[in-house]
Amino acid sequence: MVNSNLVQLIQQIAVKAVETKKPCDYIVGTVVSEKPLKIKVSQALILEEEFLHLTRNVTDFETEFTLDRIGIFHVVHIDPPTDTWADKQKVTIHNALKIGEKVLLVRKSGGQDFIVIDRVVT
Repeated sequence: MVNSNLVQLIQQIAVKAVETKKPCDYIVGTVVSEKPLKIKVSQALILEEEFLHLTRNVTDFETEFTLDRIGIFHVVHIDPPTDTWADKQKVTIHNALKIGEKVLLVRKSGGQDFIVIDRVVT
């Protein structure tokens, strides 16, 4: 039978090893600068752009959309109406972060890098 003190010691060592490694964690920050992007996560820590990885949820991006022939004439005034309008159209979604917005970040395991997941609605 294994000594229970030895088991407890092994468990403590394992817990300390995980804590030292700094597994990923989430944190809420506030945008304090747009260009360059800076996010404040505490009184003492402002994350600079080089440590931030952005998802599409927090950036400007292009996408395509399709309108049917009937719908397009309600949205875009084409004179004279034509059937030659392409089905797919590109549009830019202006979704970049603004000063004062709260964001959800995830810290990369054991590191200084953060992924900006999305805005936080409070």
